[in-house]
Amino acid sequence: MKIKSIIYALLLLPIVSSCSDFLDVKDESAINPAIWDNENAAKLYINNIYSLCMPGFGGESPVGDGSLAALSDETDGMGSNLLLGTLEEGSAGAFSSATYQAVRYINTAFNAMKSSKLPADAQSRILGQLYFFRAFQHWKLVNIYGGVPYMRDVVDYQSDDIIRNAPRNKTSECIALLKQDLDSAIKHLPATWVSEEYGRVTRAAAAALKGRILLFYASPQFNPANDRNRWKEAFDANIFARNLCTTDGYRLMTDIKVQANAQWPVAVDFNKVFITKKTANNPEVILVTPYLQSLKYHGYEGSVRPVDVTNATGRPSNLPSWDLVAAFPMKDGKIVYKHTATASNRTTVFSGHTDIRKYYQDRDPRFYATIAFNGSYYPLEGNPTRRQWTYTGGEISSSDKTTTTGFYTRKYINPAITGVDMNKTYTDWIEIRYAEVLLNLAEAAFEYEGDNSATGFDCLKAIRERAGIEPGVDGFYGLKSNPEYSMLEIVMNERRVEMAFEGKRFWDLRRRNMFTNNLGANFLKLNGWKKSGSGYTFTLSGITTAAFNSIRQELPVDSVYKYFTMTAKSTGPLVKSIAYRTYTTEAELMGKTDRSYNFFDIPLNILTRSPALKQTIGWSNGEFNPFE
Repeated sequence: MKIKSIIYALLLLPIVSSCSDFLDVKDESAINPAIWDNENAAKLYINNIYSLCMPGFGGESPVGDGSLAALSDETDGMGSNLLLGTLEEGSAGAFSSATYQAVRYINTAFNAMKSSKLPADAQSRILGQLYFFRAFQHWKLVNIYGGVPYMRDVVDYQSDDIIRNAPRNKTSECIALLKQDLDSAIKHLPATWVSEEYGRVTRAAAAALKGRILLFYASPQFNPANDRNRWKEAFDANIFARNLCTTDGYRLMTDIKVQANAQWPVAVDFNKVFITKKTANNPEVILVTPYLQSLKYHGYEGSVRPVDVTNATGRPSNLPSWDLVAAFPMKDGKIVYKHTATASNRTTVFSGHTDIRKYYQDRDPRFYATIAFNGSYYPLEGNPTRRQWTYTGGEISSSDKTTTTGFYTRKYINPAITGVDMNKTYTDWIEIRYAEVLLNLAEAAFEYEGDNSATGFDCLKAIRERAGIEPGVDGFYGLKSNPEYSMLEIVMNERRVEMAFEGKRFWDLRRRNMFTNNLGANFLKLNGWKKSGSGYTFTLSGITTAAFNSIRQELPVDSVYKYFTMTAKSTGPLVKSIAYRTYTTEAELMGKTDRSYNFFDIPLNILTRSPALKQTIGWSNGEFNPFE
């Protein structure tokens, strides 16, 4: 059974029905019970569950008015009602019959497996996948709403009303059930699959997901009282995940070395982690949505490359904000930027790096694999010497299609993809990779063991060593060179740069209440910030356009800054500030009905159909307490 079969699933298994009712109560008697006596046939059923549950490229946004990148401080986009604080009731649509449809298929399979004649090892592989996806699907809901009905029984026409009209489990009850399902998944799933089935979940994926869930549950969004026991549980779960991953052969991908030269200033190419498939010996990939050019693809390359390459009709997406550009440390690991509440772009330079025009020099090697900046070499369309210019008048495209921040993203870009294939991108979406396991463990370690946690430092040192940051005389890769930063600030910044544009930043901002609370003295809350101000205009200075155009192709990258001035983008009178709405403690939330985005509302049509459900506190007629 090759990975292609997962992609073909919806074609081969026509059991997907309409979504007219909350729990989508349908008759599945037409499904031949004999499929559960043949592992290949059972896999076809399971493949449909993968198709229903696994996120597409870019991850799954909680609302429809912005991608995960646009809902964070990674990009310039500010059209989201979520960020403006104007998101209305019913906008988060994850609580739906479509979501529970997958759960129903999972529970149907559990029931069918009770009479399966498959050998024990085959049964275990099937059951492990079912346990994993039951947890995976329910966690999507718990993360967005708090407690939800945790369905472990099949809902059909003969089900008791208590099942068909299920009340919400408490959030704590859901977490307990998630742990049970994931522990069962770890027990049943194999350590590896054959290479052709690299998209299937493993026991390491289940352990990593459990570690992620318990990290979230210990975070301020769910844990405003900062219960230390939750951090202990998160720490233990991520220790276990790290150890199981290494036992099963997962590790940081270190085969990313390249030759540094005038066009590429560092000796590693971090993007190799993302364009190298698991089947090509990428040991970092733990949970993945696979893409194959001839069968299933996406249009990421065409959506983010500059318009002079794509000939698109609109401006590219994922334009990096200045705040993201500034977040990358220097090559010695030192953070040299901080936020200020008074500057329109919120970021000032300090610690001796006084000429802001040199922002691109001597940076963390991950910077060059993530950010395309003015004057950088950015090979595309088979042109190895192509350079990216973002100064006023420097791009071929019209101003309504050029970058609004002065930067383009390089993350995930595969220069080998050219022409029409830009809109048939076959780069896999890595939902969980080993670096996240280390970052999850590091954060839990610093929270539980304190700023001197050896475990936390070991995790961050491994990530920075792979990135190509200099170890320094103390061997800590610059982690101890900023004593004014807490380790929480450092680890959250490390998550930000390591996992930029991987669909993680919005969830990090939300779970740590970073929209409404300062993370520390150096990382201010996002509310009040105008995203449109997080960029720079590059303007030629001391040279004519014609004269510069005659020398720019051969100009060394390190000398580009000499010919430009940088002006912080104007926020403009009509641009609004981020105003994410939430009440971050139970006491604040009680009695409020004016919306709280840390725990969304159940759509009214669902409540009408299922009266046993109670609305979330913080919304109209709210009764359900998501903190319990």
